[in-house]
Amino acid sequence: TLFRSSLADRTPTNVYTVTGGAITLLIAFTFAAAFGMYTNVQTALRTESAEVLTMYRATAFMDEPLRERLQTDVRCYAQLVSTEEWAALSEGDLTLTGPVQSVIVDMDTAVSTKDGIAQAGNGLSQFEAANDAMMIARVNRISSAEWGVPPIVYLMIILGAFITIGSLFVFADRTKPAWGHALVIIGPIFVVVAGLTVTYFFDNPFTTTPGGVTPAPMQMVIDYIDADMQAKGVVPTTDCDIPMPAAPST
Repeated sequence: TLFRSSLADRTPTNVYTVTGGAITLLIAFTFAAAFGMYTNVQTALRTESAEVLTMYRATAFMDEPLRERLQTDVRCYAQLVSTEEWAALSEGDLTLTGPVQSVIVDMDTAVSTKDGIAQAGNGLSQFEAANDAMMIARVNRISSAEWGVPPIVYLMIILGAFITIGSLFVFADRTKPAWGHALVIIGPIFVVVAGLTVTYFFDNPFTTTPGGVTPAPMQMVIDYIDADMQAKGVVPTTDCDIPMPAAPST
């Protein structure tokens, strides 16, 4: 009888330890993965913005009409990414937007035509190197955002929480104070809810809630470009409706 009583006393503790420990580990690994993707998006955005600024500064060594065309394209790229594309990303649309793609194609077309490259020198090589690095950072930013915690993981965490909390109700010792049972139940509930909330936040880096990734670095590039153009007596172009260049005829 004493052995059976001791075994019965250990049963709730064993269930709580196994399920609670498994949930804690699952939340920890899920949080780490989501946080890693969140920081990847931030890093890619900062790199992309820095390369856009390098591209703009490189155009100063080019001749017209290439210089003006590329400066317009670079500014439009920054503007479209920080406005239209960012709004789409915040709504979960991770596809490459048409206007941004048109600007990218126009930049490539402008360089390939070689108008105004006679005196480009190092400016052209810097522009092309920065353009390649920008595209890599852009792909990293969008591909990182495409990754998400599988819904089955959230379901497993919630199911494990129900099993853990249910075992506390089933094996509750009615001889002990109710407030003590309440604290034991509130503990795992808080851990699960807090873990899921934080994980979901990092799993959605483009959310509009405070703390989400914002296009602030790209906006700073736009401010720099506008100030530089105005200092040179040039009015920054805000009309970025650049048509997709026609495919060459065969």
